[in-house]
Amino acid sequence: MPFVRFIGFSVVRAWQGFWRNAMMSLAATATVVLMLVLLSGLFIVLTGLNSGIQFIESKVGVTAELVDNLPITSRDALVAGIQELPGVTKVTYVSPEEAFRRLQESFASQGKTLETGGANIQLQATLEIELANPSFASSVGDALGERSQITKITTQQEQIDKLLGIINVIRTAGLVAIGLVGLTVLFMIVNTIRIAVYSRANEIEIMRLVGASDSFIRWPFILEGVMCGLIGAIVALVLVAIVWDPIQPIMFNVFKLPFAVGSQFLATLSALLFAVGLGVGALGSWISVRSYLSSAA
Repeated sequence: MPFVRFIGFSVVRAWQGFWRNAMMSLAATATVVLMLVLLSGLFIVLTGLNSGIQFIESKVGVTAELVDNLPITSRDALVAGIQELPGVTKVTYVSPEEAFRRLQESFASQGKTLETGGANIQLQATLEIELANPSFASSVGDALGERSQITKITTQQEQIDKLLGIINVIRTAGLVAIGLVGLTVLFMIVNTIRIAVYSRANEIEIMRLVGASDSFIRWPFILEGVMCGLIGAIVALVLVAIVWDPIQPIMFNVFKLPFAVGSQFLATLSALLFAVGLGVGALGSWISVRSYLSSAA
């Protein structure tokens, strides 16, 4: 079958071209590996941070401290009023005794014992308000500030805003770094294929004289660039696999989220590396061969 023979011919010629200009090909492949390793690191960090902010957003609520000795009727009326505020899904009353028990459990979870020195510690009664969405925290906080039964309001909106700022800085810096390395990779692949094309200029002219189309000439060189990207992606994945065991506990300890390093994450990372590696290799080769064929036409 002509198509199968053409594919086989192109693959063989690409492999021969890769090793005929081995020094430049390996240099281009090494640069692809560097770019993909940087991309892997950025993807891992951003995935962890995004998972972290999703986790925090799911826990975001408003805590309101109540005045001392608030009558039960006033408290119930306050709870009913808060429950009707937009974005509020649940309101839980936490008594001083319950707050003290939680404090003891917190110390116990760290292997410590809460020592009061015999003093009678009286914690504040609070209302824990769960929200349908973190964006409601500000409006709910403003509404609670008008209630005389409440002495203090606590939200986590500031922490979320800080985390979002960190994510944006890391994302911008990472994308700039990857963009610069990507341009370097593209430049090296273009030059590698260009050298291969010029070294076979006579061969290309003979192929044109016997009626070979531009596609027939172009595809072996494009596959040569794809080969650089493919090998680079495989090497980058191997490097990630080598350091994966040390990365997992770090991801869990930093972001507190085991699902950030699940099988779906690994599949997405692998697909991303192969797509970027093959894409950059094919694009660099296409640019180089197209410019040569256009100038030689």
